[in-house]
Amino acid sequence: MRVLFQIRPDFITNPAGDSMQMLYTRRHLSSLGVEVDISTTFLQDYRGYDLVHLFNLTRVVETYAYAYKAYEQGIPIVLSTIYWDSSEYYMNNDLPDWKKKAWHQQDMLRRIVLSKASMLLPNSQAEAEKIIKNFETEKPYHVVPNCVDSRFSQGNKDRFYQEYGLDHFALCVGRISPRKNQLALIEALKGTGIKLVLIGPVNDREYGERCKKAGKENVVFIPGQSSAQLRDSYAAAAIHVLPSWFETPGLSNLEAAAAGCPIATTKYGCTQEYFGELACYCLPDDIDSIRKAVLQGLENDNGKKLQEHVLSNYTWDRAAEETLRAYKKVLEL
Repeated sequence: MRVLFQIRPDFITNPAGDSMQMLYTRRHLSSLGVEVDISTTFLQDYRGYDLVHLFNLTRVVETYAYAYKAYEQGIPIVLSTIYWDSSEYYMNNDLPDWKKKAWHQQDMLRRIVLSKASMLLPNSQAEAEKIIKNFETEKPYHVVPNCVDSRFSQGNKDRFYQEYGLDHFALCVGRISPRKNQLALIEALKGTGIKLVLIGPVNDREYGERCKKAGKENVVFIPGQSSAQLRDSYAAAAIHVLPSWFETPGLSNLEAAAAGCPIATTKYGCTQEYFGELACYCLPDDIDSIRKAVLQGLENDNGKKLQEHVLSNYTWDRAAEETLRAYKKVLEL
């Protein structure tokens, strides 16, 4: 089987969850005998491929262009949707009006992409139901979970301590942006005595400055780390916190859980479908809710149970196997 992956052109220079999902899926599909090429060009020749696999219905402009060309050339389209409705996020945050309008205006492009896809690959049943409800689509779908590299279970907390001199801290891994909601987390931890470490690039400069001003000496900012360094950071943390406006379910949540780190995370998205009662959940617009989730997560200390759960159910070999099952369904249609 020969498959073409198409993704936004900046997937390397601006890495996000879709980048990781694509790269790890490709690696593990190759071990199953699937030949996979990656393309970021809008002038792609699809001849010689059994199907094209597209990524991301959230950032949809590039996905729309790829889908239109592939459909024109008569090649089956499989779509990893990577979608959650951002309406509540835009409604409850002080963001430019053009961003709010763009989100809703792009629903037209999302509908077109969905109409051209042969099979949808949502990361959860909740995501599938959200798409069906919002776009009234009857497209077939096959749930392919978001997953994690099992090597995240191999971190060394001593190496982190030697470099940063920190232990028993709360960790949040993700780009610094309003959607990830670090400012609310900073406010929630004030007065608790819990040190906060934020790892990730600044996605919104003004928001990043607000976080630094609010955090003062209680927050450590680390612009970025390699995968190996992140393993050590998760191993050293007392809890990982992701109070985002939504997560599906958040790669850093999965990485932290694989490392044996307790997690406190947003209720919005499909987090509860993945972690069940093993995580603590918060509302992103409620400072008290975030604080309570962190304190409860520290008290419960479900890190070991989370690690067993994630390593048993959410590693990339499973994602590749489910993806291949979906491909075979499409080619049998």
